[in-house]
Amino acid sequence: MKLSTEFNYGSILFGTEEAIRLMAECGFDAVDYSMFDLTREDNPVNHDGWRERMASFRRIAEENGICFNQTHAPFPSFKKGDAAYNEATFPQLVRAIEATAILGAKHVVMHPQPTGGNDLEENKAFFERLAPYCRQFGVKIAIENLIGEAFFAKPEQLSALIDSLDGSCFTGLLDIGHASINGVGAPEFIKAFGKRLSALHVHDNDRVHDCHNLPYTKGLDWDAICTALAESGYEGDLTFEAGFFVRQFPKELARDAYHMMGAVGKYLVSAIEAKKKQ
Repeated sequence: MKLSTEFNYGSILFGTEEAIRLMAECGFDAVDYSMFDLTREDNPVNHDGWRERMASFRRIAEENGICFNQTHAPFPSFKKGDAAYNEATFPQLVRAIEATAILGAKHVVMHPQPTGGNDLEENKAFFERLAPYCRQFGVKIAIENLIGEAFFAKPEQLSALIDSLDGSCFTGLLDIGHASINGVGAPEFIKAFGKRLSALHVHDNDRVHDCHNLPYTKGLDWDAICTALAESGYEGDLTFEAGFFVRQFPKELARDAYHMMGAVGKYLVSAIEAKKKQ
């Protein structure tokens, strides 16, 4: 199991190149590249020279002994009834898929959306439009559970959507924090989701607010979460989406905060692996 983290805030503080080196220094095996901030100069979906930039980021990662395991596409993926937004956003999503391939990552994360009608069929139709690009570039779209039933928050909802799509192009990502706010609970979601689960967003919260904080700093039961992942036979990576933990500190302490995040991540990985052997 690789230990990974998104590093969007770190790249804002230090620049993307230096942030990649820092994640390697902190003990991460991989990094998750975020493409949702469309104002960023190094965001490949929004600027010229993006292929070269992505290739350079991959080289820097490899030189430092790590890799990219997943990315996050712009969101919302689409908006019901907003033709102008959808026309502008769809090419960005296609570009995100290609950028993911250049980085060498397996998954690009995307969000389902409420449609105010037949949510399942309309989301299925949307994602099927992206399937040819997944096949072309050898990348899977990992569809994420969000907060609120209209956003496929329950395991049966997200399972039905994923089961309706081509498994060679689509898989599931569990956001542990989102599941905990929705009242289902991450362990229960993991058990219900089963083999559809290929990727994670790992962060802590108080079951009310989407805190995106470091595990063991809020209120989730991490022993139960680790047990559920081990018992489900989860074979993917452990990827933090806990950037707000680092944002709490002055810039001068950000490197130390990322080192702490790496230490907590290693502990969680070892806990899951130990439970698999029990």
